[in-house]
Amino acid sequence: MTLSFEKKLSAKLGDFIGKKLLVAFSGGKDSVSLLHFLKKNEGINSYRVHACHVNHLFRKTSYWDEKFCRDICEKMAIPFVSVRADVPRYCEVKKLSFEHGARIVRYRALKSAMVNFNADVILTAHTKNDVVETFFIHSVQGSSVFSLKGIAEQDGLVQRPMLNISTDEIYEYLDKYKIKFAVDETNADENYMRNFIRNNITNALSEFRPGFENNILGIMNDSVKLDKYIGDKLKPLIDTSDSSVLSIKREVFDSLQEIEKDYLLHFMCAKVFRVERRHIEEMSGLVESDYSVRIDLPDGYRFEKSETLLRLFHKRQVDKFELKKSAGVSNLKIPHIGKELSFSGEWPEKELTVRNRRVGDRLKSKKLKDIFINKKLDLFVRDSSLIILYDNCIVWVENISHDDTITLSVNRKNLEL
Repeated sequence: MTLSFEKKLSAKLGDFIGKKLLVAFSGGKDSVSLLHFLKKNEGINSYRVHACHVNHLFRKTSYWDEKFCRDICEKMAIPFVSVRADVPRYCEVKKLSFEHGARIVRYRALKSAMVNFNADVILTAHTKNDVVETFFIHSVQGSSVFSLKGIAEQDGLVQRPMLNISTDEIYEYLDKYKIKFAVDETNADENYMRNFIRNNITNALSEFRPGFENNILGIMNDSVKLDKYIGDKLKPLIDTSDSSVLSIKREVFDSLQEIEKDYLLHFMCAKVFRVERRHIEEMSGLVESDYSVRIDLPDGYRFEKSETLLRLFHKRQVDKFELKKSAGVSNLKIPHIGKELSFSGEWPEKELTVRNRRVGDRLKSKKLKDIFINKKLDLFVRDSSLIILYDNCIVWVENISHDDTITLSVNRKNLEL
C-alpha cells in the first residue's frame, strides 16, 4: 500500500529531475524519512542525493549523531559531509538565542556544502507540525501579523518539500520500512519554547480538535497573501543601493497609511533579525521625534531617524575605529565600511591617523559637531565620516574638507547588512 507520505512527496519529485540535491540531515525522524525516500527514488527521477550534517557541539550525543548520520549515508551510498560548529560560543559572542544562532550557523554550513557538492538545491525536512508550532511561537513572542506566514516552501535555493506532511505520516513511513532514527534528548526540555508548545499545546489540541492544524495553516496562508499584496506596492520604496544600509525617504514614509508604515518597518528588520511587535512600536515612536535619533535593536542593529531618511544598519558601520597610515604609504583601505583613501603630494610621506568622529573634535577653531549640523548632515553620515589627523590635529574631514591631494573612493555594494 502506498502511504500518504509517499504520495505527497512523489508529487514533488518532478521539481528535482536532473538536479543535485543536498539534504540537511540531522539524523532525526524527519530528515531520515526524507533522505530515505529521495534515495529510494533516485534512479527513477535522475537526480543525485547528497547529505550534510551540522554538528552544533551542544549536546552530549552530538558526536554520536554525527556518526549515526555518516553510517547511514555510507550504507546508502550517499555522498556525505559533516560540519562542526561551536554554536554555543557563536551565540555567546553574537548575543543571540541558541535557536536563532544555530539557524544562522546551520544555513551557512549548508550553503558552503552546497558549493562543495556543486548542488542545485538544499532540501530541509520541515513538516506541517513545524509550521504550526512556529505559528504559536511567533504569536507568543508578540510578532506582527506580517510574521504569521510561517515557513516558506521555497526561499531562494532552499526548498522544504514536507510542509504538507504531518508527524503521524512520517512515523507511518518509518514503520513501513523499519527505519531507525536519532532522538534529540533535548526535545523533552521545556525550557525551549518550541518543546513547551509541542508538549503542552499542539499535542493537546490534536486530541481536543483533530485537524486544527489546517485552520492554523489557513491563517498563515492569508498572511502570505497580505504580505504579497502590500509588499508588491511598498518594497520598491526601500533604497537598497548601499548593501550595508536599508533606507527610505522621510517624506515618502510620512505619506503612507499606518499599516503601510508598519509593514515597511517590519520588512526592513525581518531581513536581519526576528521582529516582534514591540520593535515596530519602538521604531514608530522614534519616527515621531523632532530630532535626529536612533535606537538599538536585536543582534547589533540600529534604526535611525534623521532629517531626510529612515535607516536600518548594523552598529559596526558607526562603531569607533582608528587606523594608522605609515610613512611611505599612499593608500589606506577601511574595508568594514567600504572606503579607501588615496594620498598624493606631501601626504604619502607622513604618518596619519584615520578614524571616525569623537566627542569634542574640532576642525581648526570650530566644533566639528556644529559644522556637521550646519551642513545638515544626517546622524549616520556624521558618525561614519572619515577624519584624518596629522600630529594629533584634524586636517581633513569627509563631506567637509576639499583637498585635491586626498581622494576618497567608496564601494559599499558588497558589504554585509
